[in-house]
Amino acid sequence: MIAALLFLLAAPRPAVLVDKVFEIPAMQWRYWDRPLSEAPALVGCEFAAETRDARARVVLVNRAELDQWLAGRDHEEIGSTPVGPRGMLHVAAHDPDAYVVIENRGPRPVAVHLRVFLDEPPVRYLSRERQLAVIAVSLGVFLAIATLSARKLLKAVGKG
Repeated sequence: MIAALLFLLAAPRPAVLVDKVFEIPAMQWRYWDRPLSEAPALVGCEFAAETRDARARVVLVNRAELDQWLAGRDHEEIGSTPVGPRGMLHVAAHDPDAYVVIENRGPRPVAVHLRVFLDEPPVRYLSRERQLAVIAVSLGVFLAIATLSARKLLKAVGKG
C-alpha cells in the first residue's frame, strides 16, 4: 500500500501551459498563439466562464485546420468540449502543431478562465550501444542458465 502511494507521488506532474483569463466578444473566438507540444502528449483543457449563462467551448485543432478557421472555411477538430459555461477536455494530441481555440457562441462578451496542461508520456529510448549491451547480457544469462540446466538434466538422466 505504501509502495503504491509512493509510486503515485513520484509520478510526473502535468506541465501547465496556459492559466489565463481571455475576454471573448460575442460570437467570436480566440486562440492560444503557440503550438502545445513538439512530441505526442495528453492535452488537458479546463475552462470556466465568469457567467452562468455563457455559451463557450474549447476546441483543439492542428495548424492546417486553424488556417481554415482563420479563413472562415469549414475545418476539422481534434477534439472539443460541449457548449456551456464550463468544460473539460482530455485528448491525446499526436500532431506537433496542435492549438487551443476558445469560442464564444453566446450573444454577449464573456470572460473565460482557461487552463491548459500537458502530460507528456515518460517514454525514453536507449542508445544503440546500450540496446546491444542489454541484448548481449540477456543472451549470456540465458545461455548460462540453459547450460547449467542441461548439465543437471543430463546428470539426472545418466544416474537413472
